[in-house]
Amino acid sequence: AQPSPRSQRWEHDSMMNRGLNKQLTMVSNINLTQILLLANLIVMSIIAVNFSKSASNSIQPTVHMEEVSLLPRRDETSNNFQTRGQPRLGADHQIMPSYNYSSTNRNPAGIGSTDAAGFYFVDPKEGERDFYKVGRTTGTDKVQAPTRLPGCLQDDKKCTRPNCTRPECRPWGHHYDTIYQQRLGPYSRDDVEPFQFLEVGFFNGGGYDTYRSFLPKAECHSIEIACIEPGPRSEGKWPWGNFAAVNSRYQQYLDENRLHCGDGNDVAFLESVWKNEMKRPDAPPLKIVVDDGAHIAEHMVQTIFFWLPRIQPRGLLIVEDIQPISEASAFTTQFLPQLMKDLHYCGDPKQAKDHLCFPTLFPLLASIHCEMHICILERNDHPAREPSLEESKPPKNALDLKQCKSSLPGHW
Repeated sequence: AQPSPRSQRWEHDSMMNRGLNKQLTMVSNINLTQILLLANLIVMSIIAVNFSKSASNSIQPTVHMEEVSLLPRRDETSNNFQTRGQPRLGADHQIMPSYNYSSTNRNPAGIGSTDAAGFYFVDPKEGERDFYKVGRTTGTDKVQAPTRLPGCLQDDKKCTRPNCTRPECRPWGHHYDTIYQQRLGPYSRDDVEPFQFLEVGFFNGGGYDTYRSFLPKAECHSIEIACIEPGPRSEGKWPWGNFAAVNSRYQQYLDENRLHCGDGNDVAFLESVWKNEMKRPDAPPLKIVVDDGAHIAEHMVQTIFFWLPRIQPRGLLIVEDIQPISEASAFTTQFLPQLMKDLHYCGDPKQAKDHLCFPTLFPLLASIHCEMHICILERNDHPAREPSLEESKPPKNALDLKQCKSSLPGHW
């Protein structure tokens, strides 16, 4: 149902007040969706100005940036938030801040090394590509935290979330390169067998471009809702603009049949992409799926229940952006504890209190590897299977662990 109309006065986030000191008064006929959209546009405008100012003092050009929006917007026909980012400033006209990446300035530790700012980097093994370096070239938000944290710590005004207790949460961007280097590094080699890769959430393509560069042997696919027919959500269309079209290779990806426009949370659409575009007689095996879509817990678990069974043995399913925000927090507080419980399930008949939470996922799961705001599920050696559409949907207990018998008092 559409949110009820209301009047509301917005006082812009304190971090943005340097560029906007006026208060916005909303008249009574403006609904919540319109308010959030307007606020989102204001945030994007302010950030664009700030990026432009910083660009004038830099030298090295690169491409687009993703997900800089601070305010989620609510779907006009449901209670789901669409937390998406700002359209990039231009495919070839952005400037990235300088950052001393030289390995000679880092101290070896474990499987990697620590730089002067305290960031840990995983060293690529022989023959592997360097995810951090590739990400710096494409400008994806997946590797931006090391670049932005030092300046953020010196000046709170440069922080996206300046008051976080954990410093790594304050700047814009992530430090996913450590887990990606460990788990995707072997797939980046030139001598690896061809395989399929799927990203759910193309947005403006910064992540997708990174994967295509980092994984040269992969047949890379991506799903994006913003490139469907424009129009009201109540009619199954998209009213907020085509984020994907700003990518300089947008038409190329469409022509290659690698970018698929539709709702990544709709199992019927997912099945059509899988059966008609990916599960071809000449297609390589599906090995990797990444969820970087709406950042909503319900969508994340939908990605897992649909795609994990279809991934080939020892393949990977990656869920990004599981940070503690209202839209995503149920993934870590409700879903993940149940999945961890199933990972260690034995089914000993002498232990009557031991029950499975997700019987369809349990037979397929080998491991769970998490770092800050990202988790990777590894498939075991059981063959891939294709559940029915009903089985491909999350069960009722997916985001409510109290509905799993093992979570009740007296059970394990």
